[in-house]
Amino acid sequence: MWYETLYRRHLLDMHIEDWHPDFLSRFSPETYVGNLKRARINYAMIYFQSHVGLCYYPTDTGTVHRAFVKQPDQMRRLVDLAHEAGIRVCGYYSLIHNTREHDAHPEWRMLEAGGQSRRERLLALGQERTEEQGRRSRYGFCCPNHPEYRAFVGGQIDEMLAYFDFDAFFFDMPFWPHTCYCEHCRALYRDRYGHDMPQERAPHTAEYIGLTQFKYETMADFVRFVTRWVKSRRPDMPVEHNFANSIAANASQACGEGVAAQCDYVGGDLYGNLYNHSFACKYFMAASRHQPFEQMFSRCKPALASHTLTKTPDEMKTAMGITMSHHGATLVIDAIDPVGTMDSRVYDQVGDIFAFQQRYEPYFRGTMRQDMGVYYGVRSNIDGDLYGSRVCCRNIGQTLIRAHVPFGVVGSFTPLDGVKLIAAPMLSELEYADNERLCRWVEEGGVLYLSGMGNAALVERLAGHKLQGMTDEKQVYIAPTQKGEKLFSPFNSQYPLPFEGTLPIVEAGADCMVLATVTLPWTKPAGAQFASIHSNPPGIATQFPAVTVSRYGKGRVIWSAAPIEAAEYDEYRKIWLKLLDDTGALERTLLSDAPENVELTVFEAEDGWMLHAAVLCEESRSKPVPSFEVRLRVDAPVSGVCRMPEKTPVAFECREGWVVFRTEALHIFDMYQVSR
Repeated sequence: MWYETLYRRHLLDMHIEDWHPDFLSRFSPETYVGNLKRARINYAMIYFQSHVGLCYYPTDTGTVHRAFVKQPDQMRRLVDLAHEAGIRVCGYYSLIHNTREHDAHPEWRMLEAGGQSRRERLLALGQERTEEQGRRSRYGFCCPNHPEYRAFVGGQIDEMLAYFDFDAFFFDMPFWPHTCYCEHCRALYRDRYGHDMPQERAPHTAEYIGLTQFKYETMADFVRFVTRWVKSRRPDMPVEHNFANSIAANASQACGEGVAAQCDYVGGDLYGNLYNHSFACKYFMAASRHQPFEQMFSRCKPALASHTLTKTPDEMKTAMGITMSHHGATLVIDAIDPVGTMDSRVYDQVGDIFAFQQRYEPYFRGTMRQDMGVYYGVRSNIDGDLYGSRVCCRNIGQTLIRAHVPFGVVGSFTPLDGVKLIAAPMLSELEYADNERLCRWVEEGGVLYLSGMGNAALVERLAGHKLQGMTDEKQVYIAPTQKGEKLFSPFNSQYPLPFEGTLPIVEAGADCMVLATVTLPWTKPAGAQFASIHSNPPGIATQFPAVTVSRYGKGRVIWSAAPIEAAEYDEYRKIWLKLLDDTGALERTLLSDAPENVELTVFEAEDGWMLHAAVLCEESRSKPVPSFEVRLRVDAPVSGVCRMPEKTPVAFECREGWVVFRTEALHIFDMYQVSR
């Protein structure tokens, strides 16, 4: 498809009201496209409508923004000018978040349990509103289960397709901001489950699980409706739904696999640290049906709320370099000034960083090497949980990057074939649907790391452990047994590994090897008695298993009661890696003495391997990294190594199935080709 080679993308945020006559009064299609050209953009996402609900085109179904009433063709001229400049256009449309239609159609509103919409309730507070409540009151949510609202969305899609000549469609906000208790949701829930929609939503209760499953199902149904509506009119038009909340939000917002399934490619805007950025690239790559996935970042620092503070060139280049290392498309988000102007200086800066990327784009090909998989449980981020799949997976990603272990993201949305080792931390009861497939994979020889007992059925089947309860204590310890002491060094039975949080108490399965047990502190947390006034040192040894290894069919299962992978201390990272190394399933195909903040990724193609090095530096100015050694396992003779894109030859040696070479000094991003 045409989008497969377009890596330089842009979005100008335009959620602008029209109560003031100056708003968008200075909007200029010519200036807009001129800035896109300065920034070397070849794919522009352009607003046709916004969260406000106002349309930027003549509409019979909605309301035109005041600035476009007298000049209705401004946005169409923008699209045409972009095409004349060789820039593909993706139309932007906001789903669910539509304040004008929320206000105009009370019957469409997403309602809280009390019978009001959130906006309605917050506006009613008047002067008692806090600043945060005032901000949240700006957004009006329309229920995606309301048939009239669905018909309205379909009608607006038809209008845009008829009015504009554009190339792709992007739909924003495909998630539940909160549970909706409107009459349509309650009736649909009753029809599906045979009882009334519960209002009790305490995490891990049957009510919470039922409501969350319902929201996943209905959100998937809504985005399916939207995609099918577009495809029924334009079968060739790529459709993307914002997939950010599958990793940025909790399970209750229900942006999951059903959303990805309705995307020709996935992407989203995320605002975590650089390690989160890297993990999201791998996740989006895995979840996307077609490549490249789309990774968005804001040019404002740290996000759009800082409207006039722009990231430094090195900060932008670093974000872009991480995406380049995964062969993704970078989309830079800017925000229009309320009057409709743009800061052209931003586009000069973006143009400079995209000029750097453009030289590498012809070499974005091949399949990414994965020495292991990290299983992301999209639904295992339960509201209120201290440790969910997202937290643990991101930290595993950081651990593996620092150790230079190539890895990919897997899950219910990917096949497991070809992966020998998978870490699946803190899966919840909402992931039960994939249990059978995971069990078959282990039975056929896979090695699986599991933590916690959220998915008790999976742990019991694979390891035989039966959940008996949870510790009262929130400060607990993991004491290695004699068999596990070498893995937990420097910790031992007298000085065990501390862990903040409760642990599951399980009855151990038969024939498992216990590598560590639970040790409790001397006293209960709520009691007046204590052993040490400032802390809760270990005192009561138990036989409750904390870390075990079990065989299942041809495969093995490592289980940890505590998500030790979530801890950010080096001591914990090393122990967790030793647990994996001890199985022999972590067959490393890349070794390097590069600094820990350098991520190395490898893509294999017919003509050889492409190695990328990206510096994950949070500083406003990235510090250069000295030369380092790379050892890459290869399965064919190597004819040469060169630094890209200039193809400068690099000295190398071949040693028993490995190619060894030294890099040049690294600043933010570099690429090396190893040719067959």
